[in-house]
This record gives sequence, structure tokens and C-alpha cells, in this order.
Amino acid sequence: MSKPQNKLLSKLLKYRCYKESFFLDYLPDEIFINLEKKDRVEYRKLRENHQIIEKKSSKIKALQEEIRIKQIALQNLKSQIEPSISKDSHLDEMNLSKFKLADIIAKFNFSLSIGQRIHKTKTNKSSQPKFYMRITASDKRFKNLYVGSSKKIIISLANIYHEPYTSFSVEELKSELKLLYSVYVRNFVWNNSWDLFFDSKHTLKDLELWSNEIGSEIYRW
Repeated sequence: MSKPQNKLLSKLLKYRCYKESFFLDYLPDEIFINLEKKDRVEYRKLRENHQIIEKKSSKIKALQEEIRIKQIALQNLKSQIEPSISKDSHLDEMNLSKFKLADIIAKFNFSLSIGQRIHKTKTNKSSQPKFYMRITASDKRFKNLYVGSSKKIIISLANIYHEPYTSFSVEELKSELKLLYSVYVRNFVWNNSWDLFFDSKHTLKDLELWSNEIGSEIYRW
């Protein structure tokens, strides 16, 4: 059926979703009523599905436009955090600031690793594994620390956090020790120097005493 040409027809006489050559004119009541029942059912289906298709098509267009706009915004954001000679590159600005602060960053840049060793007793039987730590500064100097047994570490954790610690896996103990020693080292270097750090012992008891002295400030480091 052809597309209506007379634009002056009342909108009430138009099917509200008509579109191009696929539009089916709104049937007057007398025609619709006189259709056979099966044809009326099919006509209703045609109109209902046509409305649904038109609504969903409009939603698709709206979503496609929204996606297009967001893709542009996404590309703009990416360009600002990727290497670029553009003055709008935040990554370039960050790296420039990082270069200017290289000496300060290097001072607090260190790595920390932790492992276990098993010591044999006088009776030639293996004892519980002991924890050891290596702290390496940015200038490659390093210090090996003896931390202690898991039992002693758990006691210290209870004293540091003022909570009972009864069961910890090896990995959980390693994680806690890395966290505590990382803030301890950062604070020590800030208040002293790496030279003094390498000349000091930094036992588990030292860590415990320091954490109790600094209190809640520990979370700032």
C-alpha cells in the first residue's frame, strides 16, 4: 500500500506510526468490524507489532547516538592518559613531574621480600620454620632481617593491633609482615636516613614498639 500524500489530513485519521511504503492505513471501524474474525486478529497483530517495531527502532537509534557520543568521550579520555606530545596528556604531565621528583621518589622507593628457613635443633630434628626478610633500597643496597617464628609474629600482631590473633596461614603472616615493615621503613627513612637504617637491627620487637608509639598514625604511612 502506498504512502499517504495528503499532508492536510487530520492526524486522527492517520495511523500514528505510519512510515513509508510499509504503512497500513488505519481502517475505519465499519471496515474493521466487518472483517472476518481471523482477519481482525491478524490486523490487530499487524498494528501492535508495527508499533513495537517503531518504538524499538527509535530506541535503537537513540542508543546508537548515545554510544557514538560515549565513544567520542572515551577516545578523548584515552588520549589524555596515553603517551602524547599534546599538552592535554595527563600521562605526559605526570611523567614530567615524576622526573622532576626523581630524587625524592628514589628515597622512598624500596622492595621487600620475605621467606622462611628451617633451623635444625641440637637433637637434629627440624624446628618450626623462621621468617626472614630482605629490604632493598633503590641504590641496590639491601639488609637481611631475622623476623622470628610464626608464634612470635602472632604475639606481636596481637600487641600491635590490640586484638587476639590465634590462627594465621603462612601467606597471611607474610602479607601482614610486608605491610607493617613497609610503613615502618618508610617512616624510619623519613625521620632518619637509609644509612642509619642499614646500621640498625629492626627486630620484630622494634617494629612492635614503634607501632605502639606512633599509634593510629601508622595508617598514614
